[in-house]
Amino acid sequence: MGVVGPNGGGKSTLVRLLNGLLKPDAGAARVYGRNPATEPFEVRRKVGMLFQNPDNGLVAPFVEDDVAFGLENLGVPREEMRVRVAQAMRAVGLSGYERREPHTLSGGEKQRVALAGILVLEPEVLILDEPTSMLDAAGRREVLEKVRYLRGEKTILHATHHLEELADADRVLVLNDGEVTADVTPDRLFANAGLLRENRLSLPPVLRLAADLGLPLHRTPEDLATEILAEIGDGAGVP
Repeated sequence: MGVVGPNGGGKSTLVRLLNGLLKPDAGAARVYGRNPATEPFEVRRKVGMLFQNPDNGLVAPFVEDDVAFGLENLGVPREEMRVRVAQAMRAVGLSGYERREPHTLSGGEKQRVALAGILVLEPEVLILDEPTSMLDAAGRREVLEKVRYLRGEKTILHATHHLEELADADRVLVLNDGEVTADVTPDRLFANAGLLRENRLSLPPVLRLAADLGLPLHRTPEDLATEILAEIGDGAGVP
């Protein structure tokens, strides 16, 4: 599921409420029937959270030690820890990086280390708080590829201001001024100019061009170019 909205709309507040990092002024959040404000550790056993800045979560001299950090705190046996760390690093495409120093990595690689450090704890839910906002284009692609791979295995709540990152989400919540103003599929959101305008959202150029051409929505210019060439090759032409 995706969460979008203008700056200050409530995206980061929502995800922090769900993880017990903030306490509500009124009402209460529930995750698996538990209150994150009063039972944060129980909730965090089931919910992993990936933040915007990967540097804030890197604490060890080597990548494998960083990924193992949470397991060490839980007292997981050494042999089990090795297996789980290897599995988590393989899941994010970082096998072979075990003895790399985190400060030598690119932004996308650092964020994947942070993601592996969450996956190794085997959460049922992943909360992503604008995980690509501090990355360049290459880093964004790296992280999003891994997120798409995980979507079939985990429940994912992805808060972002990049609408194209949610093109294959099952549903999208639109938050504005702390209120849910819409709960729709990505296609319905992208096609609703009024809804986008009312919530100070705008389609990025690639999505806007695909919509204008009547083609399926694509995240990258390369994907859209491939679709256009396929239309031309089929002799159907582009409307």
